[in-house]
Amino acid sequence: MWPDNETDIDLLGFDFLVDGLVIALSEPRLLPLTVGVLGDWGSGKSSLMGLAYATLSAEAESEAEDRYVCVRFSPWQYEDYEDVKAALMAAVLTRLAAEAAGDISQVEEVGRLRAFVRGFGRRSRRVARGSVGLLPTAVPAITGMIDPSLDPAMLALAQQGVQAATANVADRLAEPAPAPPPDDAVADVEDFRARFADLIEALDHVAAVVVFIDDLDRCLPETVVDTFEAIRLLLGAPHTAFVVAANQKIVEAAVDARYPDLRADDRAHGIGAQYLEKMFQLKITVPALSIPEAVTYVNLLLAELHLGEGDFAKVRQHVASERATHNLEVAFNLGTLGDVAVATPPALVADLQWAAAIAPVLAAGSRGNPRQIKQFLNTLQLRRRSAQRRGVTLDPAVLAKLMLLESQRFDDFQQLFDWQVGSGGPSCPQLAAAERSVLPGDGSDTANATAEPAATAAEGPASSARPRSKARKAVAAPLDDDVREWAAPEPVQAWLRLPPRLATVDLRPYFTYSRDRLSLAAVAAARLSGAQQRLLSLLLASTDTVRRAGLDGLTQTDPSDREPVVDALAQALLTTPEDAFVAVCETIDRIDATHDVLLRALDRLPSTAVPVLHVAVAVRRLPADDPRTVALLDKWAGSGRDGLAKMVGIARQGPARPAR
Repeated sequence: MWPDNETDIDLLGFDFLVDGLVIALSEPRLLPLTVGVLGDWGSGKSSLMGLAYATLSAEAESEAEDRYVCVRFSPWQYEDYEDVKAALMAAVLTRLAAEAAGDISQVEEVGRLRAFVRGFGRRSRRVARGSVGLLPTAVPAITGMIDPSLDPAMLALAQQGVQAATANVADRLAEPAPAPPPDDAVADVEDFRARFADLIEALDHVAAVVVFIDDLDRCLPETVVDTFEAIRLLLGAPHTAFVVAANQKIVEAAVDARYPDLRADDRAHGIGAQYLEKMFQLKITVPALSIPEAVTYVNLLLAELHLGEGDFAKVRQHVASERATHNLEVAFNLGTLGDVAVATPPALVADLQWAAAIAPVLAAGSRGNPRQIKQFLNTLQLRRRSAQRRGVTLDPAVLAKLMLLESQRFDDFQQLFDWQVGSGGPSCPQLAAAERSVLPGDGSDTANATAEPAATAAEGPASSARPRSKARKAVAAPLDDDVREWAAPEPVQAWLRLPPRLATVDLRPYFTYSRDRLSLAAVAAARLSGAQQRLLSLLLASTDTVRRAGLDGLTQTDPSDREPVVDALAQALLTTPEDAFVAVCETIDRIDATHDVLLRALDRLPSTAVPVLHVAVAVRRLPADDPRTVALLDKWAGSGRDGLAKMVGIARQGPARPAR
């Protein structure tokens, strides 16, 4: 599996972006400089900055002079604990203290600058202490709000409590008066700016101080603005650069939220966009991965998983040379693996085979977002390894294809699950029919035809090992309206065309690992024909006229077709009793043949789940002379639920049920 962190190894092909950033940061004529590295969440901003940081740090280590002092800072890590402006400036000064270690005067100057920065926090507390001075006048006002009609003893106690609380606050906020500052202390912000610039100039061996700021788009609006204010405070110094990674829209919205009354123009737009235009002298936008780039990225992640460090370095070197001349083509896949002199594990070959099928669709569905691609592959690996711990083998090609449908068209995935469960066995006739309707050489008008035995086995490495004689035949259901509608959208048809074919695969083990999202509520209906499902839908309607139309239809239905609907209605009662309770009672009243199934379902329903509001009327529909009804009402009356017991009493006192 792969960590979701920034990296100093370029798997995304961002070397051209890194080069541009490093060139800008190392150009003395551009300094001081603020660069915005802009892109969506998960687009690779942090990785790009990490690569630039590693490049500049490596150059610093390789040269005796003109070193780049690099500082990493995340305001998000500080916003709940201390002043972000002070934290950013302190981080820069701490790094400069290490650079000035050989010069005692420079070290002392850094100490004076750090003392001024620490005063930021004290000044914030001083503002709070200013309000303490108002407490003597506030106490009478607060105590005056206490009801004077209270018992005199209670009134005195309340007044003492207010005075004690305010005194405690004053004690907590009060600090000894600060000692007079030394003569060489930093006087104010302008003095700080000038002396900070002098310090940078005095560090002859430092070419530039480069501060990399990440996670800004995770912060609250106040933190975003405070960070930019700290940058502006330090930015006037020579040989300084700030690189800020952010989602531009998020940061603009944060600035607008911080200054809601300021407008950029007469059209009442916020100032966020103009604010960033003034802050960033240079912008580098991280593009979404194209499909070939995403395919290369997926293949590199899989190669990293299976190859040793040395062999993987050879693969990266090969990919870098390919990208230099063919940047918008797939730079690494199974076909080019032979061009690299590395031992190829069979597991890597197998993974690259299924990746070749799903990577283009995954890239399109994730909009070329590296984080989403990596999360998909991590989830796939997690499910495979979890299954292995239980002694279950999941074909990665089958798993990847199913996960694509799950991640990109979940409603269609839920429908496929319902059909699989409703089939009552390992095969899914509806899926077989859908596959035959779109795959070349299979006519959609061929009902009840069998899929080719080796259709799936020929596609995946795990499945191909199965003997053809043992391949299971899946009988395709007729292409009824439900299947036709499900398979009609082009994305579903494209998914059906992806290898491997799934009609002959037992998908039940695969669905196990998606049960956190899948619902079983529709499974009862999954076993029904289209007409039966529509009848069940009418029965579960909240409108009386619609529900009773469903009852009329159920009454007229042939008993063999009625039984599955009644079973589904009983299951609906045990999953969504609010929706099914009235329909169950009315069905019992209308159709005697349903008594066994539906009265048993009512008895299984926990008393705590009985919808009380419907009991008084609906229960009168139950056969009063049936011992099961008497026992059921006795159980509900003695359940300990006062409301339920009251409604049962009302139902028993009411008139006899109306004629059917």
